[in-house]
Amino acid sequence: MSILSRLFGRRDTVSWGERKVEKEGAWVDTLVSEPGAAPLEMSRHPQVMPWSAARLATIFMDFAHEATPTRLAEARLARQCLSQFWLSAPIDALELLYGSTIGNCYRQMISTDLAAQPLLRDEEAWRDYLSQRLFSGFQRPEMANILLAVMPYFRRGKMTVRDCEQNVPAWLLEDYASLFEPEILPRLRQPSPLNRKALAPAGHRSERITASQGVAGPTAEEPDVPPLPRLSAHTGPQALQLTTSEEFLTRLNGMLNLFEIDPDDDAILQELAGFRRQMGQIWLDTPDEQLQPLFGSAFGDLYRKLLRSGYAGTPLAEEDRQLRAELARYVRNMTRPKATQVVLAVLPFFPPGKIGFAGGEQFMPQWLLGALPSLYVKS
Repeated sequence: MSILSRLFGRRDTVSWGERKVEKEGAWVDTLVSEPGAAPLEMSRHPQVMPWSAARLATIFMDFAHEATPTRLAEARLARQCLSQFWLSAPIDALELLYGSTIGNCYRQMISTDLAAQPLLRDEEAWRDYLSQRLFSGFQRPEMANILLAVMPYFRRGKMTVRDCEQNVPAWLLEDYASLFEPEILPRLRQPSPLNRKALAPAGHRSERITASQGVAGPTAEEPDVPPLPRLSAHTGPQALQLTTSEEFLTRLNGMLNLFEIDPDDDAILQELAGFRRQMGQIWLDTPDEQLQPLFGSAFGDLYRKLLRSGYAGTPLAEEDRQLRAELARYVRNMTRPKATQVVLAVLPFFPPGKIGFAGGEQFMPQWLLGALPSLYVKS
């Protein structure tokens, strides 16, 4: 039995919502065009196959960290799960879904090298079938579903949508371009001065600069690039050396293990507070080109372990509250230099679910955006 059959059952009949080829060769979509053209077939023994976006995100993260044969096989199945999901998703809710944890999981997947792996025979047939439907015409409403389903099966730069800025939905365009037409990214990412995106605590109403309002909110009096706070005594090269210090990493790992055993011990909490500030300073001092490698290193593993430990949910000291406020204020405008570094530095100061991105995700690198759903999830 093929991999597709194992995942989704047999496909011997045309069910409601599936396109079929009429005698004259024209495509007919029975769900969108002719809802009554085919009977609704329901199995008396439906397959109940629930899945978790967090689990899929973990699979992709593990594959990105180390592409073992087992992890590759899991990533293939996870990719097929997401591909099938988009094909059955409601066309009028795609943008909403793409902005949810499902979309974050999808972006994490396409940020890996999974598409660079040779396709299995079933996967190649799946890709070719979807491609045929996709390029039959972009006027049909389900084309965005198919585009989402087929994109992960093409290597970078190996698929092109004609007139993509007109045919690809605006909410998907930047991710499409990052994979297949990176030359148009600078134009797409040009920030609008009339709509600044912000990072703020969940529930916070982000301030915007509009032509009618002039300058609104407290951000108007702040300099465009305010100075970053100093989080720790070790800064610059001295801070970056700690990322490969066996003593530093071993001590941090040990303290996190002790916190899981006794999360109320004051000495443990105090030492972890120092580690949190030092890790934040390391992120602030890391050059842009070194962020992703550091995120995937042993230091990055401990950073994620800190987030998943629950320590971020412990009460903050007054000094840490002030540092958090300064960092969060800086990334109210995600177009500022080092905004990604500041996001990484401030995340451990917020409990899970207590930070919102208010549209600032569009300025984050794909490797971080894809990892966000699983950062607080214990593997």
